[in-house]
Amino acid sequence: MRNLRVSATAFLAIGFLLPVATIAQQPERLACDRTEFEDARLVFHRAWFEQADEQFARYLAKCEGDALGHAYVAIIDMLLYRDNAANVGRALDLADTVDDTEGLFVRALANFAQGRLEETESQLRQYLRAASDDNYAAHVLGFTLNDQGNHHEGAQVLTRVLASDPTYFPAKNHLAYALLETGESEDALRVVREFVDADPANPSAWDTQADILHSLDRSEAAIASLSRSLVLDERFAYGYRHLGDILMSVGDDDAAIAAYRKAIRSAGVYGPDFVTSIETVLSENNED
Repeated sequence: MRNLRVSATAFLAIGFLLPVATIAQQPERLACDRTEFEDARLVFHRAWFEQADEQFARYLAKCEGDALGHAYVAIIDMLLYRDNAANVGRALDLADTVDDTEGLFVRALANFAQGRLEETESQLRQYLRAASDDNYAAHVLGFTLNDQGNHHEGAQVLTRVLASDPTYFPAKNHLAYALLETGESEDALRVVREFVDADPANPSAWDTQADILHSLDRSEAAIASLSRSLVLDERFAYGYRHLGDILMSVGDDDAAIAAYRKAIRSAGVYGPDFVTSIETVLSENNED
């Protein structure tokens, strides 16, 4: 499941324009390609974290002083089971160098990366009062509400995002989860299929669909969806982990073990805790 949940074991008019005053305060950012940043950010919001990690790494190599860039990577670190202390710290240090409004968003993302969801929610609401048309921030608020168990309001926030910009398909990922949790299972399935249709090259879209299908006891279809995801990005080790979990749940232990082993072999961009979590499962099933 690539829903942006805080627990690593459970694991997720669009642009943000800098005020002129901010650009004046940070002359080094004038040399940065903001299109490169926006492309990386959109990939993050699509929940394709392996690809976002690569794109943000290229961007920050040239624009190391970008507070939002480090804040996003801090969340990616968390989701890829890596230590995110350095990027959290850098984002918070740089938050003091940008204007107050942008600083709120940076601090909200840094708090999310640390699992501080109440602080994240509060700062996002404050930020959105000043930047009500920032659908990226509203999207973060929506999945933050989901992660706190407030799925009804999460669904409302994400529905408003889509109403304001029907082309912003990443919101459908987390809207599908919110609808599932509020008992609207058929709507959840419809929305996640729309997400897949809008982003078929994204392995996380197929993974989300698999999660929704499995939750609806459609395990065979879930396995088929995950199988589609695994041919799209060889770095998508989480997909093999998820496949192993589903196969184990339906009693196909041998296939599950094989999937877990593939997850370990594919975990190049993941932190050691990811591999350890799978090795624990293998050990519990007397495999090494």
